[in-house]
Amino acid sequence: MEKLITIVGLTSSGKSGLAIDLAKRFNGEIVSADSRQVYKHLDWCSGKVTKKEMEEVPHHLIDVCELGTQFSLFDFQKMAYNEIDEIIKNGKTPFLVGGTGLYSRAVVEGYDLSEQKPDEKLRTELSQKSLDELVEICKSKGIDSSGEQTCRRLIRLIEKNNFVSQNNPKYDVLQIGIMWERSEIYERIRKRLEMRMPYMIEEIKTLLSEGYDKEFLMTLGLEAKNVILYLDGKFGSYAEFFEQLFKEERHFAKRQQTWYNKEKNIIWLDAKDNLLEKSSKLIEEFLKK
Repeated sequence: MEKLITIVGLTSSGKSGLAIDLAKRFNGEIVSADSRQVYKHLDWCSGKVTKKEMEEVPHHLIDVCELGTQFSLFDFQKMAYNEIDEIIKNGKTPFLVGGTGLYSRAVVEGYDLSEQKPDEKLRTELSQKSLDELVEICKSKGIDSSGEQTCRRLIRLIEKNNFVSQNNPKYDVLQIGIMWERSEIYERIRKRLEMRMPYMIEEIKTLLSEGYDKEFLMTLGLEAKNVILYLDGKFGSYAEFFEQLFKEERHFAKRQQTWYNKEKNIIWLDAKDNLLEKSSKLIEEFLKK
């Protein structure tokens, strides 16, 4: 089996920066596993790395879909397989990097999506649940439901989660995770929000002025949703808006942690240690096998 390296971690954990450093060291290219970064024009609200930050390391599956169109797990897996295979064909090392756990897992575990048929019994059962009940089900299963505003979309997320029992891994995978203390990751989330906030607000203003659908934008994560609510005057002040988004980002990080706690094959590295050197050693040993 061909080899694939994944870099995972909570939001604001430093995945992108570490992956770029590792890709430079191991002649690699990066495939993004982020459900929002596939969309064009959604840059600050999806946390895309800039061209400068990429440091000339090729990045794939960023800006591959027009805003307003649906992009499925099946779409992602198919495109990710193609990009990873092309990277390997060209003699490079593929790195799968991103915070959408389901996207990463679909590739790592090789979910069989092509033959999936709707589970009508499950769908009927879920259709009788309220929006809040569906959100709680997602939380209990470690499913990232941030930004999902309708029962239909939450039901689809829960259905997708059942693919775990039907898989056929395509690659030999090394999974490296970045681990922070809770208080430290919360502080990183706050600082990142403070830095990005002016740009996120301007980005959403521009997209709305250009006629992009507000309801669709609100499904694209906590940042876009809350910025739109702020622009619509749903918060009493900027401070209230910021603190609400910060609160939801913390809850999102907790849900991510619940998801990753179910992953048995991730090698977690303490962010306080020399991440580059420790992860490089793991990769060297992995590639030699």
